[in-house]
Amino acid sequence: MADEKQDVAVKIEPYDSQAPEIFEEIKQFISKLIPHKIEVEHIGSTAVEGLGGKGIIDVLIITKQEHMQKTVELLESKGYKHNPPADVIPEKFFVSGPYKHKEKELHIHLHITFFGSKEHKDKILFRDYLRQHPEEAETYLRLKKQWSRQAGSDAAKYTELKSSYFNVILKKAEKEKQSRMPRKSY
Repeated sequence: MADEKQDVAVKIEPYDSQAPEIFEEIKQFISKLIPHKIEVEHIGSTAVEGLGGKGIIDVLIITKQEHMQKTVELLESKGYKHNPPADVIPEKFFVSGPYKHKEKELHIHLHITFFGSKEHKDKILFRDYLRQHPEEAETYLRLKKQWSRQAGSDAAKYTELKSSYFNVILKKAEKEKQSRMPRKSY
């Protein structure tokens, strides 16, 4: 098949069953590095069992808003690179870089936000929804493979296609969350 040999900017890899173990190791590294109060969450495709993706461990670091910049600086001191987006989102910083797990050199993504931010809530809600709905995770994987082929060498196009689905899942997750909330009786 010619399509499978097509150059793609985003290659979708199978789920790595070692991802939770690698995340725990990264979490310990971050927790020792950052002296102020943080929470460290595993997000992205590697956080959902069976979901394939780019094979990059995504980590969400949640702290107080006033500690976000210091968190970035501490990570930069260990060789991570701050990658400010063109459209700066004040509630999120993005840092990436190498992480050595055993003898394997990995590339990891670190998302820094503050407690209660939209970024914090959305990333956790999306992850948890996919964990609770394996059929939706299977659909997401199938679509990611399709989007990768469709976008070809245009990584921005892949992200654009994926973002619209992310929003669809967030709406489903929010609706489900609302339906589980106890109703007030008067």
